[in-house]
Amino acid sequence: MRERLGSGPRIVRALFAAILALGVPIAIALPTDLNGKVYASGAVVLIAAAAAILAAALLRRRKGPADASRVAAPRSAQDDPSGTGRWSLELLRRLEWRRFEELCAAYYEVAEGADKPPSVVQCKPSSVYTVGIKPVRELRAAMAAAGVPQGVLVACGTFTSEAKEFSRGENIQLIDGGELLRKIGALAPEQGQALLKLATAGDFSTPTCPACGIKMTARTSSTEGRKFWGCLNYPRCKRTFFGASNAPA
Repeated sequence: MRERLGSGPRIVRALFAAILALGVPIAIALPTDLNGKVYASGAVVLIAAAAAILAAALLRRRKGPADASRVAAPRSAQDDPSGTGRWSLELLRRLEWRRFEELCAAYYEVAEGADKPPSVVQCKPSSVYTVGIKPVRELRAAMAAAGVPQGVLVACGTFTSEAKEFSRGENIQLIDGGELLRKIGALAPEQGQALLKLATAGDFSTPTCPACGIKMTARTSSTEGRKFWGCLNYPRCKRTFFGASNAPA
């Protein structure tokens, strides 16, 4: 018993000592005969030991899940140099537009139940920092065309106050990057890992040409020297992307 208590945390040893310090004098003072004093003192020792063991067990139980999560998650950039081992806002912003849309579709397929009312869900992956009112109005127009009373707009970045104010009166839910990560984090661990695997499979950062459906290539402007993404089918296809968080190296 002494070894078990000695290896425990300080709070357990302090509890054991406090019960002895308070209980033994009372136990000795109350009984009138010697046998009663001995039995009472022994009872105090047993109560103190039981309380300390119970406290140690409760502390281990509380610390167990937290310790396991710290071991399972990468602790530094050196443990996960690619940044793809866990969810983060930086990783979310690195996803090209098509992969971000695939992630959103996969999330709602997992999270939404059959009893949920129909909603028009749109994504705004290209705006990784601030999203204004224009895409919110476009979503409202799509809701009216589809005859659906609810809408959801998901973005990597945050929404302006004007966009938030407009959405409140139009039954539109705005989900920024931080909120999307919280929603993914609320899923079962295996579901969150499955979404992470989907999001980071293969080349997830090079944009896909929206017209040709193929990965774009890094190009440099001949006038400004600015790097951008261009379609491999140029000059037949002149689609370009000037990425923010996933600009060409």
